[in-house]
Amino acid sequence: MNNGISAAIGAVLGVGTDVATERVAPRHRAMALAGGLVAAAAIYPIARRERRLGAPLAREVAGLLVTGAVASMAARSSQTAARNLVAAGWAAHAAFDMVHDGGHDSLIPSWYPAMCAGYDLAVAGRLVTA
Repeated sequence: MNNGISAAIGAVLGVGTDVATERVAPRHRAMALAGGLVAAAAIYPIARRERRLGAPLAREVAGLLVTGAVASMAARSSQTAARNLVAAGWAAHAAFDMVHDGGHDSLIPSWYPAMCAGYDLAVAGRLVTA
């Protein structure tokens, strides 16, 4: 699948996720999306054939720790600050997706990083605008 199509599909899914979150839990939107950010970051290290510590796995675990820190900071922030922190986390995850090198043992399909980046940017954009 082409990266543009993957990113577009991801963006549609990201908008859908945020719309649903706004409807179901509007007062907890930022924290629900912070939890989703941590889950999204966990996908990369989980999707490995082997658990040997090398550069790709180390980067993925570092990304997971950073997203956990973002979620923790957001939990202690005002609603506006939390929304902005979580949006920055999603935008940073999109950048991670686009430069990520999974190495030889990643089970992530080639189309996934672009789809994930589209999702991430859609969620980030909605958090700061809606």
